[in-house]
Amino acid sequence: MSHTAPFPVQPSQLEVAAIDAPVVPHPMLGQPGFERLHRMRRRFSWTLTATMLAIYFGFILTLAFRPGWLAVPVTPGQPMTIGIPIGFGMFAVTFALVAVYVHRSNVTFDKMITDIREGAQQ
Repeated sequence: MSHTAPFPVQPSQLEVAAIDAPVVPHPMLGQPGFERLHRMRRRFSWTLTATMLAIYFGFILTLAFRPGWLAVPVTPGQPMTIGIPIGFGMFAVTFALVAVYVHRSNVTFDKMITDIREGAQQ
């Protein structure tokens, strides 16, 4: 049983021309408003990412190198340590950072996108 391709293996002239054609960026990508939006969104998202990573790795490194700090009881004589509310607090901070991102995206970035689109349509 032979294994042959269901179509010719050699590319046609049209396919070769499409492969060699230069990539032309969308004209909107060069607009100052779009570039400003892109910089703002990137800076904001990396700031939130760095904040969350610092909190997460801070907790993990504290757990690895100073577990006694997290082993302090919340109330003397009770089994719950301070590490438990701090761990749950990390979840709260995560949700808060997501809420901050969604709010900023809906209020600031969406308005900028609308302004860019309206400017492009004129």
